Amino acid sequence: MKSLAPYLALLSVTLILGGCNTLASAPEFRGAKISPDQLYPGDSALITVEVKDREAIIQRIEGVVKEDPRITFKLRDDGVDPDEKAGDGIWTLRVDVPPVAPSGEFLLEFTAYSSGGYPVEVHDANKNVVPLKDSLPIVIQYKEQ
Repeated sequence: MKSLAPYLALLSVTLILGGCNTLASAPEFRGAKISPDQLYPGDSALITVEVKDREAIIQRIEGVVKEDPRITFKLRDDGVDPDEKAGDGIWTLRVDVPPVAPSGEFLLEFTAYSSGGYPVEVHDANKNVVPLKDSLPIVIQYKEQ
């Protein structure tokens, strides 16, 4: 029976010299947007979040309005309207701005979750492990009479 020692030594040298490239497949947000970008009470809007997720780690994306965490949104990538294609990495949700919505600027923060219901963790620019998040500023204004 052959020893595994030479193979393990080669693997160690490869990892030391070349580095480990496990982050290449880490999921990431590619951008969030809302359309239309000018919102008025009573309007309907489409929220989309594009992600890169080669390993299909992300099972759910939720948005929370930072100024009022009771307001949450669950985006979908299942091909059911308004989502155009299941599994394409574009998570979508149509929302209606309540007729009594206050005017102002709000921040919608998105978090990606795994199948176990836990936030997906990635490394930030400082190599700290953090939940995968993105944010989108939203402005609601009143129409001038």
